[in-house]
Amino acid sequence: MERLLSEYTDTELYECLSTADADVAFSELYARYSSVVYAYCVRVMGDRDKAADVFQDTFIRFYQSAQRHQSMENVKGYLLTISRNLCLNEKKRASSNNLEFDELLYNPGESREHERNEMMDLIARALELLPQDMREAFVLREYQGLSYKEMTVILDIKLETAKVRVFRARQRIKEILQPYLDDMQR
Repeated sequence: MERLLSEYTDTELYECLSTADADVAFSELYARYSSVVYAYCVRVMGDRDKAADVFQDTFIRFYQSAQRHQSMENVKGYLLTISRNLCLNEKKRASSNNLEFDELLYNPGESREHERNEMMDLIARALELLPQDMREAFVLREYQGLSYKEMTVILDIKLETAKVRVFRARQRIKEILQPYLDDMQR
């Protein structure tokens, strides 16, 4: 590789995954997207251990995909699609719907006031009460910052469906949190 890794586009790095520079290219793509993929896995799975397994499988499958596909236009979207599919498969296999809450759900590393932490905790708990389709849409939109168009590709749904799911998720979270918000204002 002749240039600095940071100068390569995701597409160029993906193409390098099938060359002698595969390890270097993979390391750079991993550095760029591992935190995004891991955060998605934790938010959707609700369990750090299960999320770690899905996270690892995501990058293994991503690396292996370079042998089958020569190019990739949207690496981040592709990684999140792999992750989503693995999360869904894992959730289907899970025998229990009991989800644990984890501090990692709240964007670790940033100092915040006590009230903000409490609110983030409440939102995460409310998020766990949503149906899977609403939760996925909400996480992709609000936590991952994806556009509705990007969401339609990852979730394989229509644009209007994506908008409705996010809207309903927001409404449902607000309904769930309303008693807590009322208490906080007193």
